[in-house]
Amino acid sequence: MQKCVRTLDIEEVGRTTRHGSFFQMNGNFSFGDYFKQEAITFAWELSTAPVADGGYGLDPAQIWVTVHHSDDEARSLWRRIADLPDERIVARGDEDNFWSMGVPGPCSPCSELCYDRGPELGRTGGPAVDEDRYMEF
Repeated sequence: MQKCVRTLDIEEVGRTTRHGSFFQMNGNFSFGDYFKQEAITFAWELSTAPVADGGYGLDPAQIWVTVHHSDDEARSLWRRIADLPDERIVARGDEDNFWSMGVPGPCSPCSELCYDRGPELGRTGGPAVDEDRYMEF
């Protein structure tokens, strides 16, 4: 995990329930030891493993993922590794699922995991419909 402080989107802090000024990011870039398949496996295991086993203990039935609209490989891997149904794998564009620092350097399509916090917190339909109900984690 890396500790992060918001800079490019600092104006969003306090406007939503999902934008804090300090957070920890579990994201990473591969430099040859592993790539998408392993990263997706690691993310799913960390998210769904019981707390007693070092995981977050999240209910797999409440997890949605987003993938870059051009990344059919990631969609296929999420289906196979996490056994997610197609309707819980949401394709999004560059603004949501292409990671970059805003300057030349590392960048790529990405996946994000979102947790459905329940109908009392927003509209049905996944993270493309309501990012407060389906909160990225």
